[in-house]
Amino acid sequence: MKSKTLLILTLKEHEDGIWIRRLVQSLQATAKDHQVFLSSETDTDTPNTIVQESPSQQIFIRVQPVEEWLAQGWVVSLSPSFFENVMGIINRVSDAASPALFKATCAILGAAQLHQIPIVNGPITYSLCGNKWCHHILFQQARLESPKTMAYWNEEGDKANDSVGPKMEALAANGMQHGKIETDLLIKPNSGGFGAGIQRVKVPLEEPLPVFEDCITLVQDYHPPKDNQLYRIWFLLGKVQCAVVRSITDSDNEFINACSGACSIQKPPSAWLVSENVRTEVEDQLLPLLADAHCGSIEFLYTQDESNKRLYFDLNLLSTLPTRVSNTGGVWADDYDPWMELANAIWKVVAEKEENRANA
Repeated sequence: MKSKTLLILTLKEHEDGIWIRRLVQSLQATAKDHQVFLSSETDTDTPNTIVQESPSQQIFIRVQPVEEWLAQGWVVSLSPSFFENVMGIINRVSDAASPALFKATCAILGAAQLHQIPIVNGPITYSLCGNKWCHHILFQQARLESPKTMAYWNEEGDKANDSVGPKMEALAANGMQHGKIETDLLIKPNSGGFGAGIQRVKVPLEEPLPVFEDCITLVQDYHPPKDNQLYRIWFLLGKVQCAVVRSITDSDNEFINACSGACSIQKPPSAWLVSENVRTEVEDQLLPLLADAHCGSIEFLYTQDESNKRLYFDLNLLSTLPTRVSNTGGVWADDYDPWMELANAIWKVVAEKEENRANA
């Protein structure tokens, strides 16, 4: 009997995370709708593997940590291809992975692409999302406003306070607030995620700026959000999927947690009806720049000043879909499940690309 494997690529530390567990459950639940027939068996020789079978073939869904896959050793110069029995790869590797694992993941995805393996969230967008300064280039190219941001190489770090003054002058000269620093600043790691490493600092700086793992530091205007609210929009196959609005307090920690995807400690996020102008910005201006991005999320806020600007500040391929929301406005249907919608889309992408590969 022929067998194939659908790989869910992730990091070892995340293989039991909710964004993996819920995805696997949803793929199981929707498999029959895509002519993939489930079995109750588990392949005991391959940990974290769910067996699915039809009369003609077996399909394995395997959660595969990048580190363990690389550690197996690949004979890349011989046939048969290492990817021979892989029907598709779902890229769920955090774009905040360490520089070494990020580079390795880019290589794996690139190799799979050369072998015409269907990939959900491919190497081009993944490489952009792993560099936060590139988010702002994308927003700029999409004609979307975002906070003024400066990226600089900080290999040695500002080891002495006498370097802080020149650094601030450089920031001002590079257009922070029209050449004059008038706000607090956010210090961010270029490859950070989950809010890790984000700091809000006062101007003028009194301490050296931190050095991060990939040696690139982002300095960004801090804009307190209007009504203490942050907005996150999930996208799927080039369209808006769903959205929430989260209320935060004035606490720096809660602002940072909210930027990482956490909600207010007082209440869950609320389902939000995406306005047509926001939908147009996302679907018509931004997503066409991300040809191999199948799912993810975008965040923005409204400024408190009279301009009421909408500022986009983050793009993420590994955003955990809502599991608990307030839907008092009836924005979502009572039976709406974004995880099931994601799973259906993944089966569709993998099946279509595999069919195209077979017919090539």
